[in-house]
Amino acid sequence: MTVSKIIKYLLFTFNFLFFVGGITILGLSTHVRSAKADYQISDDLLPAVNLLVFVCAVTLIFGFLGCCGAIRENRCLLAMFFLGLLSMLLMLLAVGVLGAIARTSAAQEVVKEHMKELLSLSEQPREVQESFQQVERNGFCCGFFVGHLDWGNSKVVPSSCNCTDSSRNCTVVDGREVYSTPCMKYIMTWLDRVSDSLMGTALAFGILMILGMILSLVLLCRIWSSKNSII
Repeated sequence: MTVSKIIKYLLFTFNFLFFVGGITILGLSTHVRSAKADYQISDDLLPAVNLLVFVCAVTLIFGFLGCCGAIRENRCLLAMFFLGLLSMLLMLLAVGVLGAIARTSAAQEVVKEHMKELLSLSEQPREVQESFQQVERNGFCCGFFVGHLDWGNSKVVPSSCNCTDSSRNCTVVDGREVYSTPCMKYIMTWLDRVSDSLMGTALAFGILMILGMILSLVLLCRIWSSKNSII
């Protein structure tokens, strides 16, 4: 019995797209990992990002195995592909769990306690100050918890706190308008978006992996039946 060419080439196409998708998400997740200050990635979310980078890297390997196994109808490669997808599916479930944990109030309290250690902001290293000033510009806010006072005193409040949008809540400090809204709400909203992105990516990859596992099993069964019929 001849192995179905439709299933074989469908599995090959799936693995090729899987391979390309793995490269794309690996590049994006690596960029987020290297620029975690710009994306406000906390220590609670960092393990999920690291795990996503690892899963995408392994995906490239098993995507290649799946392509070769489908074209050559190699049972060993297809079996390795299936077991690899199963392992990665379990790891992606862990990414989803870490992303969900990062959304809990307990995790948010940990983030707040970590930020309290950065006060006052004017005493932090220059790179930390510059990263947070970018957050203030993006979020139209100033300071962590109590506005400009988190910088220490009014003389060291940076220009990133200057009120450039009259529709925002502002206050006058030493003759200039600065944002009166602390950045904590903006940061927590950003963390929620990052965790949503992580869980959404994990879900999408999980669905693709389940599809790949089904196709590989079907192809394995057809190859096995074909071998037995020849014997």
